[in-house]
Amino acid sequence: MAKKGQAVQLQIEVNNDEEWEKLIQRDGLIVVDIYSEWCGPCLGMQANLKKIKLELGGDLLILAVAKADGISRLSRFRNKSEPTWMFISKGKMVNMMFGADAPKLTRLITEELKKEQLAQDGQSTDRTPMEVTDLSDEERVRYDAAESIQREIREKEERKIAKELLERRTKECDTILTNVPNFGIVLIFPSAKDKYKEVLHDILDEAGLVLQQTEKVQLDENILQELCYFAKYDEEFPEDYLEDLLAEKSAFLLLKVAARADIEDIDDAILTMVYGSSKHPPGDPECVARSLIFVEEDIEGQPVKEKNGIWVPPTPEVRATALKLFFPKVTQEFHIPDPEPEPEHIAVVFPLNKKDEVFPIMHQFPNEIMKRGFFSTENAEDTRLIAKSLKQLEKLEAANRTFSEKLVLQVSKRKSECIFAFAQLDPIYMSPNVKEGKAECERFFPEGYEDEIEEDDEEEKEMEDVIDEAPTAEENLGEGVEDEEIEGKEISGEVISGENIEQSESEIDQGENVGESPKVDEGPKIEEVPKADQADQGDPVVDPPIQNEEPPMPPIEEQAAT
Repeated sequence: MAKKGQAVQLQIEVNNDEEWEKLIQRDGLIVVDIYSEWCGPCLGMQANLKKIKLELGGDLLILAVAKADGISRLSRFRNKSEPTWMFISKGKMVNMMFGADAPKLTRLITEELKKEQLAQDGQSTDRTPMEVTDLSDEERVRYDAAESIQREIREKEERKIAKELLERRTKECDTILTNVPNFGIVLIFPSAKDKYKEVLHDILDEAGLVLQQTEKVQLDENILQELCYFAKYDEEFPEDYLEDLLAEKSAFLLLKVAARADIEDIDDAILTMVYGSSKHPPGDPECVARSLIFVEEDIEGQPVKEKNGIWVPPTPEVRATALKLFFPKVTQEFHIPDPEPEPEHIAVVFPLNKKDEVFPIMHQFPNEIMKRGFFSTENAEDTRLIAKSLKQLEKLEAANRTFSEKLVLQVSKRKSECIFAFAQLDPIYMSPNVKEGKAECERFFPEGYEDEIEEDDEEEKEMEDVIDEAPTAEENLGEGVEDEEIEGKEISGEVISGENIEQSESEIDQGENVGESPKVDEGPKIEEVPKADQADQGDPVVDPPIQNEEPPMPPIEEQAAT
């Protein structure tokens, strides 16, 4: 970009809608470098563009840089880091290029300049002008590919959620069936509400069952579908059932095995009681189910219509689900709560050389770091996973590394102080919002990514601990101690030479007999400040005991830096 004060500016700067509209109405071929504010324009191409402008383009070629953040017609390019070049003629887009390929850009500009000259001479060209807001052919291909990837991600996520739900509900049902084995359930349809007590009065006792509780419920299709999670909804509740069930309240009966009854399988007992030996609808000729069928009065010319009156869970899993839904007090202690939804999150990217600054914050907020990895670039759409941990990265051969890898973090937004702490480190990139963050993290960390992640290795933990817990000069010499005399040496806030420090350490070590093995029945030897000093200083100052297994005191320069 030309410096201020020069007569000719290489690229026109465009930052808002008004400036954009003025730009695209200019005469000639307009080549626009579209960029996002966070990453800036493609500076590496400016020398090449200047050469083309001077040697080929002249007044026919207009170069510009446009910040997509403030231009509504370029909103689809916001938050992108890939260099984007739009070719415009007479207010229409005539070509598009992505990337920083100098030979390709030179070739395209040369070709479009020839076409522009032909167009100005009144000759026809093979151009297909498009609105600036339309997707170019390459964008359409990219969009379709991205949509395909997103669709696959969504389908995988849906399968994962469905699998986890099945596992959780299966476990929950097994727990209920194990702990509540003697409770069963029966659904009485509205059409049988006036008849079921009479029909069941004697047969319950014969079956070895007792009525424990009755619950009236207004059903809807959502509840019925939930009830049939472990069964086929259409088979259990066909259309002719729904008309009656949804019209008014139904009754659920909680049945229990009688005290003296010898029943091993309550499901089998209830199915036999309701349907007879067939154990499924419509049941035997003289069974309870047939006794509760409601027959509408015959209307002249119309067929007789029957309404079902009772339903029994076909499997133990459906019984457990029904108990959970309609008699929660019986099963509440065996419920497995739904998992918390994934918190809103963003992607945060740092250069590799900032890992020593990033790790302490990761260590400080471990529950907010959802995923991490080392990638080839910060561009989620065009990146490659290098390693999932620092240990993996350091084990790679040099041929497989660029040594400019990017540390990418998926960070929860639950704690603003965590986000703020990372922002203070000046990352290469942070997602502008949670919507973009979710999409970017899905590309960086697809389904199954965390399944293969290793736990933090010892080297990485040591690095975090050293960075996070490195003692300051004051901590090594006693917290809150400044300008005090310890072992006859005056310690002040000024930097002391390494030679003097080593001498001080030697004297302190000699005073505490560090080289001698301590006796088992004695604690660490504590040396008090002389009484004369105590009178001046107040409370006695006690040196902390020095442990043989701890690392030696770091040099003052490192302490100060920490």
